[in-house]
Amino acid sequence: MTDIIQPRLSYALTGTQNAISNNDQRILVVAQLLPAGSATAGALVEDIANGGAEDGLFGAKSMIAALVRAIKVRNQQIAIDAIGLADAGGGTAADGELVFAGTATEDGSYEIIAGSEYSHKYTIAVTSGDTATVIGDAVEAAITADTKVQVTASNTTGTVAITADNAGTFGNSIPLEIRGTVAGITTSVTAMSSGATDPTLTSVFDVVGNKRYQGIVWGYPSDTAVVRSFLDGRFPVDGRVLDGVAFTAINDSVANLSTLGSGLNSQSLVMIGGKLETETNYKGGDIVELPLVKAAAFAGYRALRLDSNGYNISDLVISTNGPLDAFGGSALASKPYFNTPFARLLPIKTARGFTDTEIESLTDDGITVIGNNVAGNGVIAGEVVTTYKTDSAGNSDVTFKYLNYVDTASQTREYRFNNYRSRFAQSRLTNGDLVLNYDMANSQSIRSFSKRLYNDLSKLVLVEAGETALNFFVESLVVSIDKSLGKVTLSWKDIIVTQMREIAITQQIAFSANG
Repeated sequence: MTDIIQPRLSYALTGTQNAISNNDQRILVVAQLLPAGSATAGALVEDIANGGAEDGLFGAKSMIAALVRAIKVRNQQIAIDAIGLADAGGGTAADGELVFAGTATEDGSYEIIAGSEYSHKYTIAVTSGDTATVIGDAVEAAITADTKVQVTASNTTGTVAITADNAGTFGNSIPLEIRGTVAGITTSVTAMSSGATDPTLTSVFDVVGNKRYQGIVWGYPSDTAVVRSFLDGRFPVDGRVLDGVAFTAINDSVANLSTLGSGLNSQSLVMIGGKLETETNYKGGDIVELPLVKAAAFAGYRALRLDSNGYNISDLVISTNGPLDAFGGSALASKPYFNTPFARLLPIKTARGFTDTEIESLTDDGITVIGNNVAGNGVIAGEVVTTYKTDSAGNSDVTFKYLNYVDTASQTREYRFNNYRSRFAQSRLTNGDLVLNYDMANSQSIRSFSKRLYNDLSKLVLVEAGETALNFFVESLVVSIDKSLGKVTLSWKDIIVTQMREIAITQQIAFSANG
């Protein structure tokens, strides 16, 4: 075939220069596995599938499987990786007791809780004439039949010994409770204790490399040095965006929690504190749940809120006055975390938990508190704070006190990082004028692009919008060019969007409109 094609035409099709969004969220869980699982201890397991894959990987009764499940209850969209650690050689498993004595003189029932009021509560029917041994056998059978509870039960004449399946300190936090009364039977609970010797954590992150995790669920609240060092070193790091925040939780007295929080100072750590309760028939935290489950659940909620795919989060936020808040994305970094509901945490019972004064004091110490809503029919987050309190010189500093501030700063940095790299991926650098139709950059074009990014971030409600705020940014923007090095140095100031935390109202009473 002879084709005559005149005039010749070259037609190049290029993509539009759209802004680059932030990277998808990813969560890492670090805790102990059991030998029943197929995963290799200390190895990085990536992209844990939905549908219960964590049970086969780590052992269904392991602490790490429980934490992965806690995330996946609501969050099955975000990628979850995990590092399962073997119990330490010579580690001791925590133990406690559920004690029954006497013989029942009426029909009745007990509710037994081993680890979680929501997930591991058992109803034990009692018939008049049942001995403590019979009741204990029933309790043992109920716990044994639960393939996902983190303990093993063994009855001896009405004293049911409860032993954590994982050795180490984790088991000390497992709540135990006996609810109900039956005539002729007395009951009591001995708290889980004596769990000791956690795995060596020093090199746990060696398998991670340069992979980024915006959230890490950390199974060792009494030993956070390694995770703090890992994340603080990534906040920020030159040439990459690797920062993230670790979430962990512990139950203790107000005094001990205050001491713990006061001794920490990291923008990369959120420590959730619960009140340790001691009653005849209950030993555990104010919320009857594994404390680390609270940390895992919140890490999952946060990832859904911040992920750039815009998942529906209408059940996690109050969006009555802002319908766009019902969908996740960078803009949610500046929306308060307080009042976030926890669907599978049941309300704290009367006479348990912290007072308002204690909550305020703990928050100042860097401890985040979760508690009842005003109606008392649900559990919500209070102020979510990091443990950061002072700058490197020891001066009091609120810059990274609140998780929202950290997340807002992180989202703005990542957005700019991605877009500067995209826009100037192969640009010439000049102190002169730009030549039309060539990829070049000078001080003026860099300033113009920086201004555009600020406008983008203001539309994401991360930095303040409006002419005054924009002018403040532009006036603070410094662009320096060193052509010999091919280096551009930028600096500026952002006015970030913060949260409405308090409303102060003064009402004056009058008796007449005449003054």
